[in-house]
Amino acid sequence: MDESATPAVAVVHEFVGGARAFGDALTELSELATEAMHADMAGLTLLTEQGRATTIAYTDQMVPEIDEAQYDSDRGPCLEAFREGRSVHVVNTAAEARWPEFAEAAARHGIATSLSLPVIVGERVVGALNFYARLDDVFDDDDTAIGTLYARHVATVAAFYDRAEEADHLQRALESRAEIDQAKGIVMATTRCSADEAFDLLRQQSQNENRKLREVATDLVAQQQQRART
Repeated sequence: MDESATPAVAVVHEFVGGARAFGDALTELSELATEAMHADMAGLTLLTEQGRATTIAYTDQMVPEIDEAQYDSDRGPCLEAFREGRSVHVVNTAAEARWPEFAEAAARHGIATSLSLPVIVGERVVGALNFYARLDDVFDDDDTAIGTLYARHVATVAAFYDRAEEADHLQRALESRAEIDQAKGIVMATTRCSADEAFDLLRQQSQNENRKLREVATDLVAQQQQRART
């Protein structure tokens, strides 16, 4: 099992080091997991910013089509693994009565069995790694263990990406605040008003021009700098 995961570790390292994009890393991990699991295809379910489940990476175009039947009906093994934080093994999709929409979509695409594993970051389930096969009862306990290992690699990538996004948002927020404070200083010096009054003037301009406050502040600072150079 360790040897089969070696390429996955390399993908994670390359992503963390900036050599792989987020989506490419997830797709590569899905492909490696599919091969290690002897599955026919795999896909990764994560939540969008709007809170809707979506298949963000997959090894075959059929995967998002099967997953979509679960998203539309709001039930299925993928969502069960996601919500319950546990592995969900469908031995025979043709005999699956709990999730008829999933069973119908699986049968339409020739899928006989599936295995869905939660992707867990810390104590929070952020998604599910889903495997599909055309033969009945393909996955055993060893496969679940291997798949769980790959789900952890996926979790590492997802967690690092989230932290990077948070850091980027914070940096942009700090930059925005600095520009707005600088613009307030310019307005105060020009109109001899208070800080609160300067902010109100900037906000009013933002509303009148239907522009973001940061954009108004950035332009005002740039104009002041241009005047200082001439």
